[in-house]
Amino acid sequence: MNYLFADIKIQPYSADNCDILCAVLGDEGYDSFEITDTGVKAYIQVDKFDDDRLSLLLNDFVVPDVTFEYSVNELENKDWNEEWEKTSFTPVLEEQFGIKLCPKMAFGSGSHDTTYMLAEYLMKKDLKGKRVLDMGCGTGVLGIAMSKRGASELVAIDIDEMSVQNTKENMLLNGIDDAEVILGDATKIQGSFDVIVANIHKNVLINDMSAYESHLAQGGILIMSGFFADDASDIQDAAKLYGMSVIDILNRNEWTALVVCK
Repeated sequence: MNYLFADIKIQPYSADNCDILCAVLGDEGYDSFEITDTGVKAYIQVDKFDDDRLSLLLNDFVVPDVTFEYSVNELENKDWNEEWEKTSFTPVLEEQFGIKLCPKMAFGSGSHDTTYMLAEYLMKKDLKGKRVLDMGCGTGVLGIAMSKRGASELVAIDIDEMSVQNTKENMLLNGIDDAEVILGDATKIQGSFDVIVANIHKNVLINDMSAYESHLAQGGILIMSGFFADDASDIQDAAKLYGMSVIDILNRNEWTALVVCK
């Protein structure tokens, strides 16, 4: 599977503009991001890239008076993995919670606010005997956190082949050899879960809410992030349509997570 990256320079440069750009591009199929000194490197599978669409998104950016310049470069996965691991990966979650990762190109190294926020939350939960789902697992980090907190059965699902492979590797790296890791979307969910975690983009969360609810055990919790605080009300409304109510709200910088109960 070949990837390319758009090296996007942002004016004026700010951490907020970088995060907003990552969120916008995430909705368009870009699945990995690297923050640079001038902007963002956004990675996407070659067959999903649309240059006209990227140009349109940048020209109609949601924040006024922000301009962009970008170049597009193809690269081989192996070269990217080796370079990213050498130069870009900081083992935040291993230092904090003992979660070991070899992240490669998959999202979820722990450096992003949503990943860290959810990992921190999960590491405080008693999940002994629980059947849990890491939906959109990326590197599998949140599934690993749940396993460390006693989950008896772990399922992880992602639409990206590389994420599935990386999750399997990271599970083994953390001594987890009985997790089920599945390639696919929410239609692949089977059975009932006590805890479902979905750190995905807003539109995906809303679209798949019915699937989450139908596979969530009565009294179970659904933990969602991957969206800005301004979007929390839309996620909350979608959950309410399926009879789920908010029991906790988490915030880290401009990012939010909702914990809802069935």
